[in-house]
Amino acid sequence: MGEIVHSASSARLWEPARVAQEILQGPISRVLDDPARCELAGLGEIGEKVAGALENPKPLDICMPVLNAVLGAQYYEVFQALELPRALSVYEPCVGASNPVVLAAEAHSAGTARYLTINLNRKLREELRPKIAHLQSSIQIIEDNAQKALDHLPLRSFEVACFHHAVNDILQTAVSEPRGMDTSGVDWFPNERQMIEWLAEDANAGLLELRGKPELMQIVGDAVRLVRPGGFLLFDHFNWRRFIGVSWFPWDLFYNLIPMTRQWVGACGLPVTEVCLPGVDPQWWMILQVERT
Repeated sequence: MGEIVHSASSARLWEPARVAQEILQGPISRVLDDPARCELAGLGEIGEKVAGALENPKPLDICMPVLNAVLGAQYYEVFQALELPRALSVYEPCVGASNPVVLAAEAHSAGTARYLTINLNRKLREELRPKIAHLQSSIQIIEDNAQKALDHLPLRSFEVACFHHAVNDILQTAVSEPRGMDTSGVDWFPNERQMIEWLAEDANAGLLELRGKPELMQIVGDAVRLVRPGGFLLFDHFNWRRFIGVSWFPWDLFYNLIPMTRQWVGACGLPVTEVCLPGVDPQWWMILQVERT
């Protein structure tokens, strides 16, 4: 991986007051569905709630409608800062039921984006559909494992690939499938503690290099091939403070998922350079630009 490049932009991303405006009256508000918009409008102390949603690790009393909108605003501001094309093409492996990236794409493009996700888990996939049914962008959901992305998609066909809270999901799948869990059909969240415990078990045994890293690096490497030269890969991962000190939760591993992924990417020699933007904490985010040659 090339040397870290600092953006020429001096504007600091994710200022709480600006983000609050974006989710209440600005571009993110305009792409929320009516129930989400009404729920946000009815909340009090929105400034404090937005500030809390921007903190890492996340506080215990975070308001989920605010968190979802703030995550969308974070991706929207990154798209803007990277000066991505308005009618951008977005690839998101492992989206689950989470919609911040597609909301950001809709806001950035004014409904002209092309968004494609490969989504493994059936139940999460069905939970996602109603959350994005109101959007105008071209949206395609491929029902498969992201390790098979190149079976479905042409090379150099996206401006950006987004791994929103996806690193842990990829690793959890990698350690759970060999133990007999069908991660495509399982009810994800009631079974996620078991997946995390298996992940912690393999991490403590020093096995992630054998089971976890290969799967993640294949998906990341394929995303590099799917993004056009000069395009970007975006990664984020947040932790909840409530898991600090919880016996079964591998806090140190989850706290360092992005730094660990950064090390793995660097060791793989992928043709990418890390980009730093003002206000974006590298503990929780990583922005990689694909080399132009």
